[in-house]
Amino acid sequence: MSGDPMKANLWTDADVYISTNLSATLPADANSAFGVDWKLVGLLDGDEGFPESRDEDTDDKFAWGGILVRTSRQHFKLTKSFTALEDNDTTYSLLWPGSSPTQIVVPRPAKVKIAFETREGEKVRRLSSALYAEVALDGDHGENESDLESMTFAATIFPTSGGVLFDRQTTPVIESIDVSPATKSLTVGQIGALTATATFDDSSTQDVTAYASWTTSASSKAVVTGGYVTGVAAGSATITATYLGETDTCAVTVS
Repeated sequence: MSGDPMKANLWTDADVYISTNLSATLPADANSAFGVDWKLVGLLDGDEGFPESRDEDTDDKFAWGGILVRTSRQHFKLTKSFTALEDNDTTYSLLWPGSSPTQIVVPRPAKVKIAFETREGEKVRRLSSALYAEVALDGDHGENESDLESMTFAATIFPTSGGVLFDRQTTPVIESIDVSPATKSLTVGQIGALTATATFDDSSTQDVTAYASWTTSASSKAVVTGGYVTGVAAGSATITATYLGETDTCAVTVS
């Protein structure tokens, strides 16, 4: 089987954030929390997820002989949906925009900033509206005694003048690790230190020595714990570090 399983996503948790401040500041990166301008929608229906709909008018142009030579495209529209399971101030403001706690008025969706966040362990992906969105109830809403009250909302995403729909933030994905030094010579009983450095797809690096899994090919010659190698008997062993599916080795010689 070809491919990289580490790049297959199964998002196990998610959140939606709303801000009525169209100038709300985005978090510095995917590991930073949202600020006070952002309100959490609350519990979401994971089975429904975040369905995305793209609508666009297309017109195919044909030359004599029925040959397709051009397709014109215009009126692009992106809608992203989510189903909320909480009855709170944020969902109420989306369900009945412009209403008060004591009066419900005809809804007129307001312009808001919206952010979708999905998570799997330490991996985070965020999409935040670059300009603004209008959020409206998608379908029916009601209460009954056998099912959780739920509200499915459709967020129409309005692009910037440059066509930007979302600002995207993700935690960096590991590309490789490097064990240094690549070779090491020890005497029996001597302890030597190895370092494992991870390189990510944003070109950043991190010392993962303490987080990597370390193994030896010949424990009768050399053993390893947390990146520290101890010579046991004369001979050689290959020390391997593994982190998030990536591996690298060091050739150890004991004399």
